[in-house]
Amino acid sequence: MKSILNTIDIILGHLAAGVMTFLLYLSLGIVAALSLIAIPASFFEYGTGINELDLAEVGSLALLCLVIWRFFRRGTQLNWTWWQMTRRFVFAVSTVVLLASFIELIAMWMELSEKGRLEAEFLYRYEEIETFASCLLFILTIYAATPLSPFYKETQDSTLSVESSTKEPTPETSSKPDGSQPTGTGDFEENLKNYKAPENPWEKA
Repeated sequence: MKSILNTIDIILGHLAAGVMTFLLYLSLGIVAALSLIAIPASFFEYGTGINELDLAEVGSLALLCLVIWRFFRRGTQLNWTWWQMTRRFVFAVSTVVLLASFIELIAMWMELSEKGRLEAEFLYRYEEIETFASCLLFILTIYAATPLSPFYKETQDSTLSVESSTKEPTPETSSKPDGSQPTGTGDFEENLKNYKAPENPWEKA
């Protein structure tokens, strides 16, 4: 009976974990997608064409597209799968969205506690600044979250390879004080001349 309940508990636990993980990825993906779509939509909210945008807006959009392309380009070079790159991208964007929303909530709470109400003028006053700040924050976040190869490991390996290639092997040679090289035959003859045979004890007997 206990084994059956244990098996059911494990199955239900894995099922609940799978459903919650799916809902987490889905909600974060929706938040990241809507936040990225909201940036160019805010620039064209009055029906203006791209010719009517100023240089700062065009530059922000171009830089945002560039860092997104760089993110997936670097991930492809490191042989990351699309799921790994998408998951990291979504987590980075959704995290900065939640952080920016928290800061905006604090600003609105301070305005509400000071004046007792929220006026439309307060929202319109910081709308343009908020759009540019969000765009720059997205650019910085995506740029920082781009997958990169380990810099320190590559630098250390290249330094060690260069040092090992510059070192030349030096043969270990030994020489006599007069500079001549020792030979095995000469040492043997010299030892043979200096050899003293032991005395025969039977000769004294």
